[in-house]
Amino acid sequence: MELPDVHDAVVELKQNRLFTSLKEAHPQGVLSHFFSSLDSQYQAKSAWEIAFYDPKKEKIVVFVHNQAGEITLQKEDDIFKRESDVVEELEIKSVVIPFEKARTIFAGKVKELFPSMVLGDGFIVLQTILGKTLWNFTFITKTLQFINIKINAASGEVDSHQTVELMQKN
Repeated sequence: MELPDVHDAVVELKQNRLFTSLKEAHPQGVLSHFFSSLDSQYQAKSAWEIAFYDPKKEKIVVFVHNQAGEITLQKEDDIFKRESDVVEELEIKSVVIPFEKARTIFAGKVKELFPSMVLGDGFIVLQTILGKTLWNFTFITKTLQFINIKINAASGEVDSHQTVELMQKN
């Protein structure tokens, strides 16, 4: 599945009546992230989910932008974050590196940073963390670990990488 450019998706979303109605009711809401699930070959398995965060209510609303160009609205939900975390606004104009290029960078770096890992499915989140807009790739491995590589959406440089154990070893 091909994902539309995030800039185009935001423009399209802002013209949609579901979005304009929601924005009128929740003017303090901000764009917080883009999300899509990925297969083990780094190809999108789902359409972009475009999330808006309402800081007053501490809730998130997700719009799904499907292949046919249709936009649907999911019900308001709690945000998945630690108490101490701050949900930052995603400044879409700071995204210089498109998803396709970030995916190519990821594909090269994952072999270098995690050479022995066999990846299963994963996901991509475009978000702002500590003031940096990042393509945040996370995959589960066949050894039940998560690997994560964050790529700066402005420069294309790897910002960070890590492995997280799912099972505690005795």
